[in-house]
Amino acid sequence: MGQPLPQRTKDYVGEVTNTDIWSSFEVRPDDIFVCTPPKCGTTWTQTLVRMLITKTADPATYNNRVSPWVDCGFRDREEQDALLKAQTHRRCIKTHTPLDGITYSPDATYLVVHRHPVDVHFSLRSHVANMKDDWLDYLFPEDMSEAFAMFLDRPVSSKGTDDLTLASFEHHFRSFWEFRHLPNIHFLHYAELSRDLPGQVARLAKIMGSEIEPELIDDIAQAASFGSMKDNARRASQQPGFKSAFQDYAQFFSSGTSNKWEGKLSAHDMVRYDARLSEMVSLAERAWLEHGQTL
Repeated sequence: MGQPLPQRTKDYVGEVTNTDIWSSFEVRPDDIFVCTPPKCGTTWTQTLVRMLITKTADPATYNNRVSPWVDCGFRDREEQDALLKAQTHRRCIKTHTPLDGITYSPDATYLVVHRHPVDVHFSLRSHVANMKDDWLDYLFPEDMSEAFAMFLDRPVSSKGTDDLTLASFEHHFRSFWEFRHLPNIHFLHYAELSRDLPGQVARLAKIMGSEIEPELIDDIAQAASFGSMKDNARRASQQPGFKSAFQDYAQFFSSGTSNKWEGKLSAHDMVRYDARLSEMVSLAERAWLEHGQTL
């Protein structure tokens, strides 16, 4: 008998997620799911996938109606489902949900993207500060050490990655990592995208089975550079009728840097982080989770 395949066994409901749509969602064999915790390179990866699908080196080929967040809790999920059903091209679909909360198909493609957890925490802090509504501010008090302690100490709940905590991100990682032997589950890392974007574009094209000329790979990498993505967001925000949940939509792409905690956290804060993460993952898993490297 073969090894068991992933099963959907949980529902996750939080401030921004509701997974009820998965009970009726129909997966197509060529679907591509971008599966990430928040602020781990979700939009970046969706944009790369959309450019490879369309063979167009232009970040504007992505928008959240073409590549929607299927289990977004604050949008009409039936409408999202209908939008996806009407698409005749290859679909690229976003989710922040762990693997045990989504529908798995052995024919679809699952791109799992992570980032150094402390960078995620600080990117989220900037993200929430840029939101027009303040309903997530309670997770990021002004005192950075206090906020970081909440990030480290709060347990996993039925909200999934909506907890925005180390434990919830590790749970997302673990849910996919245990099935990394499956040929259609692929792990990408924010640091790898930053270190060698052309190489990662070529890797994505291979995963997707897309025949792409080397020149177009380089053009797509250039179009997906941080500056290009931010400029595209700025242009989009200047279009008539544009609406956004953010005060400055271009700041959705805050800085694109790593080691965001330097000068903001104490040595004691980082000692506590080291101890907490060491409780959750092995040395080899930590090397990948933080830096995209394997031991």
